[in-house]
Amino acid sequence: MRNVVVSMQNTLLSEAVARSLAETGEFRVEQILPGKTDDTLPLCAAAQAEILLMEVSRLPAYTLESRFALIDGVRRELPRCKFALLCDETGDVELARRVKCARQDRLIDAFFYASVTPAYLAAAMDAL
Repeated sequence: MRNVVVSMQNTLLSEAVARSLAETGEFRVEQILPGKTDDTLPLCAAAQAEILLMEVSRLPAYTLESRFALIDGVRRELPRCKFALLCDETGDVELARRVKCARQDRLIDAFFYASVTPAYLAAAMDAL
């Protein structure tokens, strides 16, 4: 079983993703409460996170730059942790392009568009 921390800006999405991952039996999931992104590093450390899945948007605490800052902190504490970003590819095409470029530049380990199915998300995360 792999330890995953999920950080989403929307409670409904966070709950759905966490439930989908947990139901596979492959993941133990902890959630960062929306608006509590400062809790990311302590929770990742406490949970010994193997994967940190974060939503990216234009909201201040969820920008790509703020997520990179969190990744840097977690990476220092947990060097084996993998990092995946989730974004809306239709609502913000430019942000989706930047997230894809982050993967191409190896700043993150994976990215997902919000339109993926729960089964695909779980399978892809299991492959990390």
